[in-house]
Amino acid sequence: MPASTEIEERDPMGRMALFSEIEPAPPARSPLVVECSSCLKATPVSPVALAKAALPFSVHVPLLRRYPSFMKCPACGRRTWVRVSFKP
Repeated sequence: MPASTEIEERDPMGRMALFSEIEPAPPARSPLVVECSSCLKATPVSPVALAKAALPFSVHVPLLRRYPSFMKCPACGRRTWVRVSFKP
């Protein structure tokens, strides 16, 4: 039985390696995408996350700017001009 004690010493959690995830789960697909003018990243967000990013202060000027909304970017966390688009 020295072989079994050797295995227990190497892997104290037993079968944990068999059932653990190798790769993280992909993020949920959302039709709303926030594009940031500062970090230039396009981040899919849920409607609830979009509302949280817009609160407590946001400005929207739809026809005057390329990035018409001033709010918190979900990717970099800064308050900056962003563009929200709907991609089904």
